[in-house]
Formats: sequence, C-alpha cells, structure tokens
Amino acid sequence: MLLSRKKLHGNYNDLIGESTVHLKVLKRIDKFAKSDKVVLISGETGAGKELVARALHAENPYAMHPMVVVNCAGIAEHLIENELFGHERGAFTGADRQHIGLFETASRGTLFLDEIGELPLVLQPKLLRVLQENEIRRVGGTEQIPVSVCVLTATNIDLTEAVEAGRFRRDLYERLKSLHIQLPALRERREDIPALAKHFLAKENNASSRKVADINPEVLSLFDAYSWPGNIRELEGIISRAVLLAEDGEILPHHLPQDVRMLQTDPLPLADATAAANPNAPEYLVLPFPIGTTLKEIEKSAILTTLARENGNQSKTAKSLGIDRRTLHNKLRDYKA
Repeated sequence: MLLSRKKLHGNYNDLIGESTVHLKVLKRIDKFAKSDKVVLISGETGAGKELVARALHAENPYAMHPMVVVNCAGIAEHLIENELFGHERGAFTGADRQHIGLFETASRGTLFLDEIGELPLVLQPKLLRVLQENEIRRVGGTEQIPVSVCVLTATNIDLTEAVEAGRFRRDLYERLKSLHIQLPALRERREDIPALAKHFLAKENNASSRKVADINPEVLSLFDAYSWPGNIRELEGIISRAVLLAEDGEILPHHLPQDVRMLQTDPLPLADATAAANPNAPEYLVLPFPIGTTLKEIEKSAILTTLARENGNQSKTAKSLGIDRRTLHNKLRDYKA
C-alpha cells in the first residue's frame, strides 16, 4: 500500500520527511494517538523521540492539558520516587509540607517519561503498578490516589538487552512494548536530509537577524555521505552553526564541522594503511586526523563514530570502547550541550 500524508488524520507538519520509513512512523503515531495505553518510543539519541511524543500528545484526548516532561536519567535516584509520586508532610526529615508529584501534576494531561531505561530498578515495580491500576500513593502516605494521565515513554537503549542484563524488569517491558514506535536513524532516511536541513535553515533565519538563502548542493552531498551519529539533533546544530558562519547568503562546505567534511569511509588499520601506501616502506605512524586536533575532539569523534557503527547501541559501543555504559551516557549528554 502506498503511504501518504493525505491518509493521516492528524497534523504532523513538525515531523519533516516523506521517506517510506518516516511515513510508517507517522502512520503509527496516527493509530496510537487515540489509545489510552502507554506508548514506548525508541530510537537513537537525537532521532526525534520528544517530537514524536509531542505529536502523540497533540492528537490524543488529553491535548487540552499540558504535557509534563521528566528525564528519568536527570534526577538523582533517591529523589525520583518523590518527583514522580510526591510525598506527604512528615514523610521524611525535612518534609515540612505536602508535595504533589508529576503523575498528579499531569493528571488529565500527558506525562512523558524520557530515558525510561534509566529508571532505577527499585522503582520499576511501582511504575508498573501505576500503569496497571491508574492510581498512585505518595511517599509516606496510605491513600491510593486515582490519576487519569496519558503516559508516553522513550528510550535510546535496547530494553531487551537491559532485561537480559537484569537492569530492567521484564514485566514492565512487556507492559510498555504493546504500543511501540521505533524511530529510524537519520542515516536510514537519507532522502529526508535536504528537507530537514532547509527546515532548520528557515527556523534559524526566523530566529535571528541573519538571512541565509540557500544550502549549496555540495553541502547536501556531504550530508548524504555523513554517518550522522547524533541524528536530527546533530543536523540542526550543524545548520545553526553554519548560519552564523555564512557570509555570502549560502551555506558552503567550509562552514561545516571538519568531521562532516571528511570522506566518510571505513579507514584501514594504521599498519594496513601504511603497507597499502608503500609495501616496501618501514612501518611508521599515520595519523587519521589533522595535526592540531585536540584529544577532546579525537575522543568525541571516536565515541560518535563507534556509536554509529553499532547502530546506536550504547551497550555495544561502551564495550567496544572499553568504558562503562554510565561513562558513555555522560559523554553523550555532554555532546548535546
């Protein structure tokens, strides 16, 4: 069946693209938006999970009320239960007044639990109970409080791997996965890159006094060859930077970061590269980056390149790099800044 935006009921103008994989995502959003069940949105960092959550919220029956966003990885483990469910006065030292949690705050609206894979294991059965019973109990309280809320969740990790590793409860995962939207990486929908780039260009022009009219075709060719480890968020950041640098009313290749301008091929190992260039020459070091590149830039390039080659799988990326997953997560969070 030929996919088309004309067959969709909702307005998804903020979700740019006409590729087949993207239209399949829009079709799922259109179907799931009217459901009162929890939706799981998964995809690599920067793939647009919050945009999808906002599209689901805009089309669901709770759209008249705000969407409350909480980053499960951004709240300290000992505070997150209090943030989600609230507490009663006197529940613990310093609790001198009642605190209303995010589930109650979002009642009759949407609660978006971003990075659900980072939710502490001890809290997962409590979340499962809320999803099953539609009621919460504040910390230190005895009363079950009904809540009517549309719950959307998102993750950039493979929850099946997290379940197997004992980091995520299987029963909660089974509850979440019934309505699942898997977002493609940007490299899997390259035909959408020109439209996305021009959308971000127009957005930058509207937000600033600079008026950059166009994107040079050579830039679009470089975009098509690039691996996009940071996905749509990375593309938006690159366009924003290029608009600041552009002086002739057009984004040109030299306005792009160096890693985008580099030829996107898999390099040979150093010894193999040396031998291929001159099989009779003694081995010597061939730097795969320009002289003057900082260690921080080299580290970032290594991490993002490995992440792209592991298709966004952070567990595999961390293993390949010889670092723990929390260190990788913190590095990737820093790169978003």
